[in-house]
Amino acid sequence: MALDAATAREMIQKLAEDRASYLETLARAHDVLAKALEASATGKSPPKLTSEAVSAVRRNTNHTIDIESLKKSSTFSPEDSETDDNESMFVQDPLPKEEYDEAGFRQHIREYKWTPNDQEIVGSVLANDQLLQRTTVFPVTLGPVDDRSHLSHFSIFDVGNDGAPLEIQRATDKPVSRAQVIWNNIKSINADENRSRQVVGRITIVREPSPLLFAALHYTQNAHFDMDEIFSMLVEDKTTAFAHRPFSSDQRQQRTFVFTLDYFTIIGDECEPEKWQKSDEEAGSSQSQVPLSRCSSVVALSLSGPPARHVKYKARRAEQKLGYIFDPFAPWRVLSIQSYPDWKHSVDAHDSTRHYVNGPEAFLITLRAEFKDAQKRLNEVYNRIADLVRMPSNFMFSSAARDRLLFEDEDFTFSRRYFWAHQSLGIMNEDMQQMILMYRRVFTESVWDGSSKIIWPGDESVSSRYANWRKHMRILRADIEHELQGLEGIASRNTEKMKEIKGLRDNLFSGTSVLESRRSVDQAIITVQQGHNIKLLTLVTIFFLPLTFVTSVFGMTNMNPDDSFHPFGIVTTVVCLPTYMLIGSLNTTSGVHFWRRKTKQFFSFIGRMFDKILSFFGYLPDTSSNPQPDPRPLHQRSQSTREGMAARGSLAGLTTTASNSAFDRRPTLSPHSTKNVSSPSMQPRALTSASTVRFDDEKVEDEDTGPKHLIRNLARGAHRNTGSWGTMNGYQEHGVSAVDHQQRQATFLPGSPIVGSPTSLRRAEGEGESEGWVKRVLTWGSGGGKKRGKDGEREV
Repeated sequence: MALDAATAREMIQKLAEDRASYLETLARAHDVLAKALEASATGKSPPKLTSEAVSAVRRNTNHTIDIESLKKSSTFSPEDSETDDNESMFVQDPLPKEEYDEAGFRQHIREYKWTPNDQEIVGSVLANDQLLQRTTVFPVTLGPVDDRSHLSHFSIFDVGNDGAPLEIQRATDKPVSRAQVIWNNIKSINADENRSRQVVGRITIVREPSPLLFAALHYTQNAHFDMDEIFSMLVEDKTTAFAHRPFSSDQRQQRTFVFTLDYFTIIGDECEPEKWQKSDEEAGSSQSQVPLSRCSSVVALSLSGPPARHVKYKARRAEQKLGYIFDPFAPWRVLSIQSYPDWKHSVDAHDSTRHYVNGPEAFLITLRAEFKDAQKRLNEVYNRIADLVRMPSNFMFSSAARDRLLFEDEDFTFSRRYFWAHQSLGIMNEDMQQMILMYRRVFTESVWDGSSKIIWPGDESVSSRYANWRKHMRILRADIEHELQGLEGIASRNTEKMKEIKGLRDNLFSGTSVLESRRSVDQAIITVQQGHNIKLLTLVTIFFLPLTFVTSVFGMTNMNPDDSFHPFGIVTTVVCLPTYMLIGSLNTTSGVHFWRRKTKQFFSFIGRMFDKILSFFGYLPDTSSNPQPDPRPLHQRSQSTREGMAARGSLAGLTTTASNSAFDRRPTLSPHSTKNVSSPSMQPRALTSASTVRFDDEKVEDEDTGPKHLIRNLARGAHRNTGSWGTMNGYQEHGVSAVDHQQRQATFLPGSPIVGSPTSLRRAEGEGESEGWVKRVLTWGSGGGKKRGKDGEREV
């Protein structure tokens, strides 16, 4: 992988710092040793040797000097003021002694109540009965093994009361497997009581542990960490964090601070994801995607010793209870489990040149390394996806390369590629946002300045130890913020790349759509050509159809063979010519409309003749509910506004409100409607004086109908003539008020003759009047009306 400029500058700066620190400590050790030799030669009192100088000699001389003999000859005094000042800045209380063995490990595997998430991780160990029956649980042979524990890696540091982390490597008599080496290093702590340098903190980092090593970590660390919760956090696909929970019933959760990172990485060579990790189903990379795996890591801190103080739970609706806060300078353990199927782990997060004042500082440095590794992995994923969607080098010079990107192939290669790349970058952004959000949610300003009452309380004013620690915290905060800015930069680049991929996908869709449209046009042309061919075949068939009919008739065996051909020619002409003319006319649009109209007229004529026949035999159907349409053509039925008003026969001053059902029907205008409108005043007036409505020569059936029904029929006649109650222009032209469609009010003008159809009126009262043509004048007033007909005038 190429080394960018930022990484190179960072490595150079780090090397310079390491070199300066190495030279400084070496010079100080050299001065102390020189003074000690000079004092022994002259017989003077030897100089006092601080613990810092001792640790410097231990780290930089690679154990070539006998430290114990040096301490004896230098009259080292623990009560020295300078030593007290230096060591008081670090944790002084050692961790309690712990030792584990394989017999207890076997018992733990058999008897522990494993959770479902635990079984997903260590299920292969629980199901292997032969594993527990072997003499040695862990593999003893070197080289590859079935559980792939030979690919596991570890870094374990013991931190003394000077804050310096020293990596432990226990020597063995013979070469052993990698799993056995890890077990030998994690199974005990402070086991040698005679050892002068007791351990106050331990950093345990295990990378890509096998299921058996997961079980070993569960066995050795479960007393200090809630390993069931840690395994659940590894299995779940999300970044989570749990700070110290002082009110939890589990004391391990009160002591611990757990942070989980979950994101994607590229599967490395010879690496395989665990069965509980989601990964690419296809082996190796393909042209449409990159081999990715869902990976996760856990960084946890556990503080030992008794609680430093109590806090009260102040919820209003809950019972008051006490929580326990532990001292940040108590003995501590940091556990880091990294399950990443690649080779991108950082192995230099901790080294002997550092000095950790307490467990929280070591925890934050480990967490910073995890953020840095996440940035490194996600940046490589971005680069691989960018290479996947990048234009080929010959794009600008090869039309074939451009066509491959512009038009989709049969396998939808580029559509699949762009879809996968776009969605993968979006999911990566969600993971990074979750990591940043979880960090900022937990590590608030109160945590950094020491004002938090739960997470590492104690500001600079407590003591010089806390002041020194807060100074280290400020430096760590800046370093972690720098790593988070790197993640935000990757997320920003992902967003820009997503826009680019979307543009490529849109161009692909546009080019493919144009190509498909062109193919559709070609297919349409082919379809039209096939239609012409079918049409030609049909015409040829129709041409011979009448000829076939005539020849089949005259070809009968009972026909006289001596007859003349004149009848055959006449019949052929009479049958074929009309058929050809009909087919020719139907082959045009105007001909189709012509025959359609003639066919409709023919059937209308047949219907009228059928009605006449029924009338002749005395059957008279009632057509009032289904009025006959106006037989006149549309262009002869149009009227002006004045003609429409006259046809409606408006009468001023006669206003009535009818039911909705009276206006729902829309009968056509009577052909006998008059066009004469005579009115001295076009202004509507109230129903106070008599008004006249005249019906000329109407044929009225005998039916017992009151005046209200007659007025309703008048309204129907007006509605029939207008075709709609919503037309307002005609009323406004003559100065008449508009019709209120919601209330269904009909306004009539006085003196306007309205002629209804023969079936639109009914007799108001049937008193023996026979059916016939009558002339009626209805006079309506405020006190009633009169009815005048053949029999005279009577009150209504």
